[in-house]
Amino acid sequence: MKTRSFLLSALAALMLAGCSEDAREDEIPGNVLVGKAYLSLSLQSRTSTLTRVDNVKTEDGSAEESKVETVTVLLFDKDDVCLDVVNVPSGDITVGNSGGSTPPTTATASKAQLVPEKTKKVFVVLNSASKWTFTKEAVVGKAWSTINTAIDAVIGDVATASKFMMASAGTPTDGALTPVTVHKPTTYTAEDVAAAKKAAEDAPATINVDRLSAKVQVSQASGFTKPTGSNFTFNGWELSVTNKSVRLYSDLVTYDNATPGAVYRRDKNYLESEQPDVTSNKEENMDKAFNYLKNIKNVSENMPAVAQIDNASLYCLENTMEAKAQQLGFTTKVVVKAQYTPDGITKDANYFSWKGAYYTLEQLKAEYLKHSDGTGLKVDLPIFLIKAGVMSQAEFDEGQDKRNEIVANLSEGAAANQLNAKTGIIGRFCAVRYYHESVCYYDVLIRHDQNITTKMALGRYGVVRNNWYNIELNSVSGPGTPWIPDPSDPDPTNPTPPDTDDDEADAYLSVKITINPWTYWSQGVDLH
Repeated sequence: MKTRSFLLSALAALMLAGCSEDAREDEIPGNVLVGKAYLSLSLQSRTSTLTRVDNVKTEDGSAEESKVETVTVLLFDKDDVCLDVVNVPSGDITVGNSGGSTPPTTATASKAQLVPEKTKKVFVVLNSASKWTFTKEAVVGKAWSTINTAIDAVIGDVATASKFMMASAGTPTDGALTPVTVHKPTTYTAEDVAAAKKAAEDAPATINVDRLSAKVQVSQASGFTKPTGSNFTFNGWELSVTNKSVRLYSDLVTYDNATPGAVYRRDKNYLESEQPDVTSNKEENMDKAFNYLKNIKNVSENMPAVAQIDNASLYCLENTMEAKAQQLGFTTKVVVKAQYTPDGITKDANYFSWKGAYYTLEQLKAEYLKHSDGTGLKVDLPIFLIKAGVMSQAEFDEGQDKRNEIVANLSEGAAANQLNAKTGIIGRFCAVRYYHESVCYYDVLIRHDQNITTKMALGRYGVVRNNWYNIELNSVSGPGTPWIPDPSDPDPTNPTPPDTDDDEADAYLSVKITINPWTYWSQGVDLH
């Protein structure tokens, strides 16, 4: 696969005291190198297949996903304290192929620029969002751990058209900050300064950069299968349980049986103890940590839209979990909306399910009359009707004759006391289920590493930055639920716990940045 690479050069020279700031570099000796920071950037699309992954499929980002407008380089000393920050305006960037040109435009090496001599490590941010502040006042003198605190964010902060925020990918050995070698002139003659610049440009430090977002795509397989006689129409999908926090850098995590080259990371709520408390104030606590689709509670509310089309893509913040924290309420998922009609029922018609059987309204009424008072549907159907708001508790309390009368007069329509599009949702978690126009929902948890087959093993679930998850719907075995799978509203019968900057000398440094391609995963899903 082609990978996008960036060539970023940032270099520095020691200032000599007592000389004019107006002096030019080409006047050495006799004048000094002033402490102004110069930075140039060139971007090219390499034709090699070199990537950071070995056995994982990779996909180049689109032009919109790869365009670079700004570059910010944070410079650190040996103790991980920020020494300086260099922001490169878009007008100073030479872009070779961010627009997807073919063949790729050749990038030219940038000149060496000035950085503090004590620079030992760097961290790079591309397309920095306004959520982060990288002014000198904000970062210089601060430890990396302070700069890298998690912040509350939405996906639009890090992934918008032609502005995808990216940051140093890091390595298992060095972590977030990439070690660099600066080149200081032996003396401040023109010849030695030129030699230091050349040394820096001849040996740039390579930095891989990842997008802060993950990407999810859903499609229906061409060979999609369903039970004989049934009908299935894919009506849309949405993401649910997506993170509300993100760090500039998330630590890399190793795990057993990982696909060679695959990456897993530790986000803000990675540990089980960092997940929302769902023993009390469940919905409130879930809301603080995640965005997720919710069920309606009464007829005055509207169901959330589940409308992403077949083969569409959405982006989200990474959401990872230690092994024991891989629980339904905390795992990023896809909610699929469909119309499923079982064999024997007219396509897209209204129907009920009860104990594995399916009924039209008239068939359900007939089955209801077959049951003795206090048994079967004579018990389960009124429970459903009360919860759905079709039968009042007062009417139920009038006795069996009144219940029989209400069941006999059941009708389908728009009124609140009739069976409508919201009836099966509000009356959820009952033995009787109502599917209006055959609409139902399926829960699809997103797998990370497909090589992890052991249940609840680390790396099995979650979404990781710069990873692309393609979910293909392979088959369906029956209807989903008439209601949206809401992690804050689990089925009670099957609950789911859901420092001061030194006055330093300057030296020369050269840095090369490579944007990683998307790590691409494909997951086949059978709906049931």
